[in-house]
Amino acid sequence: MTIVATEFEIKFAVDDLQLLDCMLCDLMIRENMEESNYRYIKMETTYFDTEDGALASQKWMLRIRKENDTSVVTVKTPGEGYARGEWNVEGSYLEDAVPLLMQDGAPQELETYLEAGLMPICGVSFTRILAVLKFEDGTRCDLCGDVGQFTATGKSAPLCEMELELTAGNEETMLTFARKLQEKYNLSEQKKSKVVRARELISL
Repeated sequence: MTIVATEFEIKFAVDDLQLLDCMLCDLMIRENMEESNYRYIKMETTYFDTEDGALASQKWMLRIRKENDTSVVTVKTPGEGYARGEWNVEGSYLEDAVPLLMQDGAPQELETYLEAGLMPICGVSFTRILAVLKFEDGTRCDLCGDVGQFTATGKSAPLCEMELELTAGNEETMLTFARKLQEKYNLSEQKKSKVVRARELISL
């Protein structure tokens, strides 16, 4: 099944696992959790681009991500503020997924890039610690603690961050909650996407 969406999310860099554990136990989070326990999802992501970096030059992202036993192909495009264009389809092969993504509104130029040749350029493997938060006005968001590592050209770098992604309701409600977390734990907003940070390893 193909899903079309506009992604609205905010990320925070987390200095270490101990701080992340402390945040995940915080009453401010716990009292808004829809269920009492977190879910754990293993993520294995490979990012693709053309040899000349055509997708990166437009700030597009194309990936295949295995989420536990499910493989999903995703393309994202720039948006305003914390919003981005996002299209997803279950699948393991770009050749099968790209036509479906375009059919549901993803940029038609993807076909040109697929024909030109797309190759794996970098990746990230991590465990996602996930909870659904529900607020008084009905707004819902996914709260994710991501822990793992980026990889590219035989190099690696650690990943530890917290992400909040709106799934329903009011953007400002989620952002207000996120800012309270940021202030309480003195967090820095992570402006760079995972693919950008993974690509940075190539030039090291």
